[in-house]
Amino acid sequence: MRALGDRVFADWVWGSFALYAGWLLLVVVACLVYAGVGNIADALVSEELRFATRLSLLTATISTLLSLLIGIPSAYALTHLRGRLKTVVDTFLDLTLVLPPVAIGVALLVFFSQFPVPNRSLDKWLQQIGMPVVFEVPAIVIAQFAVISGYALRVLKAAFESLNPRLPAVARTLGLNRWQIFCWIELPQVAPSLMAATILLWARAMGEFGATVILAGPTPFKTEVLPIAIWLALNRAEVDKALAAAFVLIFVSLLALFAFRQFAQRFAQ
Repeated sequence: MRALGDRVFADWVWGSFALYAGWLLLVVVACLVYAGVGNIADALVSEELRFATRLSLLTATISTLLSLLIGIPSAYALTHLRGRLKTVVDTFLDLTLVLPPVAIGVALLVFFSQFPVPNRSLDKWLQQIGMPVVFEVPAIVIAQFAVISGYALRVLKAAFESLNPRLPAVARTLGLNRWQIFCWIELPQVAPSLMAATILLWARAMGEFGATVILAGPTPFKTEVLPIAIWLALNRAEVDKALAAAFVLIFVSLLALFAFRQFAQRFAQ
């Protein structure tokens, strides 16, 4: 009876694993067969895809850095809130995690189009001072930041909450100020979580589509990041170009996940 139970369990576990891995492999192979390896290779070196790749790398890097710049002090402040205020604020800041990216994009578009400044909207005012946002490259960064900043806050908050509270107290008795304690003691302790958050946020920003297409618009050779390039190619019935852009995103995502796993294993030793 015991041997039968072990066999059924092993068949269930490894059968499910083989089914899932085989299904994923078949999907990738089907895409390659349908579009043709040669057509995808030609699309990979096209000027449009190179532009989309460069713009994706640039905007994802900027939005990730902004998320960390805002997320680190925000997460630190959130860990030091107490009582009902912490619950209310913590719940509110999770809003971007549960909202669909398209809804975030619509909210951002309404904000820039309707937020009043003297005699004009915020978008019109930004255009007048030479800093247009809506349907421009800065809109990509803002949309990506709005989507990924909530993830940054969650990861970093958990890291700061895991710190030993006795260390800052001892440092205070030695004469260190709050800035020195944060930079020399607390921040180095959350460095592994910080690096992991950076990799995951960057990969998430690379694949962001919903908020970006609403706020930045799907304009070729202007606001065309890789997810938008896929959407535009499908609208033109250019399946090979859509698959080429998708494979670039897949490669970048796999590279980021591999780096994350290597990094996690190194710090786990």
